[in-house]
Amino acid sequence: MNKSLPIEDFASPPGDTLSDTLEALGMIQTELAERTGLSAKTVNRIINGIDPITHETALALENVLNIPANFWLRLESNYREHLARVEASKKIARFEDWARRFPYPRMVEHGFLRAAKTAQEKAQALLSFFGVASPEQWHGIYEEMELSFRRTEGSGDTIPAISAWLRQGEILSQSAQVGEFNEQRFAHNLREIRKLTCFDPGEFIPRIKALCAEAGVVYELVPELPGLGVYGVMRWFHKRPLIQQSLLLKTNDIFWFTFFHEAKHVLQMRKKKIFVEGSESDAEDVAHEEDANRFAQEMLIPSKDWKAFVTAAHFQTESIRRFSKSIQIHPGITTGRLLREKHMPYTQPQANLRAKFQWVKSV
Repeated sequence: MNKSLPIEDFASPPGDTLSDTLEALGMIQTELAERTGLSAKTVNRIINGIDPITHETALALENVLNIPANFWLRLESNYREHLARVEASKKIARFEDWARRFPYPRMVEHGFLRAAKTAQEKAQALLSFFGVASPEQWHGIYEEMELSFRRTEGSGDTIPAISAWLRQGEILSQSAQVGEFNEQRFAHNLREIRKLTCFDPGEFIPRIKALCAEAGVVYELVPELPGLGVYGVMRWFHKRPLIQQSLLLKTNDIFWFTFFHEAKHVLQMRKKKIFVEGSESDAEDVAHEEDANRFAQEMLIPSKDWKAFVTAAHFQTESIRRFSKSIQIHPGITTGRLLREKHMPYTQPQANLRAKFQWVKSV
């Protein structure tokens, strides 16, 4: 008898198949009601797709019609899923304005998302990307988030761009092979990481990741998005410290200062409240940021060495190179600090000592 059953239509109610089966058997609805113990009204409502086929009903149909209960339950499940997707599709249409807030083409270019043709497809892809059911949940997770990040001055930061950038870091971090956080090991490995300042990104990025992972810290370098303005961020994600940097860092002095700034936030062990740079903040927040700045500055160029170098006031190219070599740091980092502290103007030829990174997608 199974061979005579109609082909399953996942978009049609199970009642259609049940009605066709009754017709094939020459059985009317009232007889089915009598044999299953269901009311005639219930049988009619099932056939018309109003009432669902429950597990008890499926077992009764199996006994009466000699068709396995899991067949009826599968039809019911497929139909209800179809209805849910239809309803979800209607809701997605209302999310189109939300989806337009994101730099979707650039997210596709950087491999965050796949290309989509319609606004609805983009909205659905964004929901899946963020792992949320609706924009309301996205808002609760990302727009309300307290973050500690370094960003460009005067940048037009937007929550959509920042949240998408952060989410990509989360996704990448989930596959990172990192053990339990070890504060002492991380502090030790930072000294090893400092030795990498004279290398190119293709060499030092894998080493940074490995040395961080060895201490239980996740490190991710994620391409920037339009309007991002974020250099770096540190936060605790899934009980692990995550340092994330963007590719806005075109010169090595900014890159390395940002890295050690965020590394200090790891050592500060601030798991609950994280400072949002540029927002209203209390004295404790400001103190932690200043502490991170001092740490980065000291890690790169010890204050004693810096004071002696600045006092001598010999800022010619060879002097900068010689001083940098003596403390085993890239001369571009020394130059960057000289420029920031206004010991020489950006128009000086020495400014070119800063290494300019040409980031590639594979980094």
